[in-house]
Amino acid sequence: MVRSLATWQAHAVLRTAASTSSLVLALVGLGACAKPASSAIPPTAPAAPLELADEDDEDDGEDDGEDDEAAADGELARMTLPPRPEWMDKYAGSSPDERFFDIAALMETHGLDRARAMELQNHFRDLTRKDPNGNREAQYAEALRRAKAGEFEDGRDPKRLAEAPFIVVFDLDETLLDQYFADPAIAKACHDVEVPVEGKDPRYIKLTPGWADIIHRIDALGGEVVLFSANTDDLTWANARVWMLDGVPIHQHPAVAAFMTNSHLLLQPKQAGQPVVEPSKDLRIVDPELSRTIIVDDNPLRLFQFRNTRVFKKFEADVYCVTKDAATKQAYERALGVVVDEIEDSVRYMKAHPGVGFGQAYLPYTTLGQLAVRWLRSSGRSEAKAISHLRAHPELADQKF
Repeated sequence: MVRSLATWQAHAVLRTAASTSSLVLALVGLGACAKPASSAIPPTAPAAPLELADEDDEDDGEDDGEDDEAAADGELARMTLPPRPEWMDKYAGSSPDERFFDIAALMETHGLDRARAMELQNHFRDLTRKDPNGNREAQYAEALRRAKAGEFEDGRDPKRLAEAPFIVVFDLDETLLDQYFADPAIAKACHDVEVPVEGKDPRYIKLTPGWADIIHRIDALGGEVVLFSANTDDLTWANARVWMLDGVPIHQHPAVAAFMTNSHLLLQPKQAGQPVVEPSKDLRIVDPELSRTIIVDDNPLRLFQFRNTRVFKKFEADVYCVTKDAATKQAYERALGVVVDEIEDSVRYMKAHPGVGFGQAYLPYTTLGQLAVRWLRSSGRSEAKAISHLRAHPELADQKF
């Protein structure tokens, strides 16, 4: 038994040695086949003599221009969220640089409030559209300067929004207007606004029935109106310049407190709270506490604050302009009026219940509020009693989906 074991061990050693020899020969063979180096390794260069730094090169505690540029370059990268694949966004490719910034990081780094941090993103995109080949670090620095100075493209007054008893944000496309006619003949025969387009036929816009009345009624109640489109910047501003309210371009009308486009949409990493992975409208831009603001919008996919969201049935001009059905026509014509009736009802509740904010008063009409109202009605309450109970107990509405 011992002899057999010794013999096996000896054979094992021989096999290992043979394998090792084969491996060495194989490596040598590969080395012989390798392409020779193009040149020999150059000799090490002698070290440069030490020189005393000029006065300008001394570290005097002040930032040099190159240091500023390097710092801006590093900060721009740090503040930029990872890019999204183009297939994920219908508006991708509409701007030379469509990066999204980490808004929470901008706020913390520079002491900006949310409105100014988001405006930095808007300024940056404006600057890159104006000069697509410009230096991105310099454009970021200029956008930051404008944001710190409180410059807003729409000329809004932040104090006005901060002091408003309530704010109603309206989406534009398919909420207050429709500019995507399926039939050009209908568009030409049934429109309210004609937008000149260089080298092309004009763009026709049909405004949702009751759009002007709802703005006037909110203004009369003491509230503020904000217009917020997810559509591209250039197209939205071109529409605004020829869309008149009382003879004044809509974005300049005294009843409109702010005007925003897709350059103000938010992406939010999980480190800053609930992840927002679809570019979305953030109501905290105009109301950081979300206690005084609602948004009226046909597309909940661009939203994430559903205790403040009033989903609106899409306005479809092709249908409205040609329908012979009286009920369909009336529903389109009455839809915005129903929203303002809800707003007026909520304002009355606010006045009758001091200490209750608009967000709480309007909660029963929001997306998550409506779920709670239906849930309360399942206990046998009427709709009016369910609404009243939810207003008194807003915690019954879910915080999020």
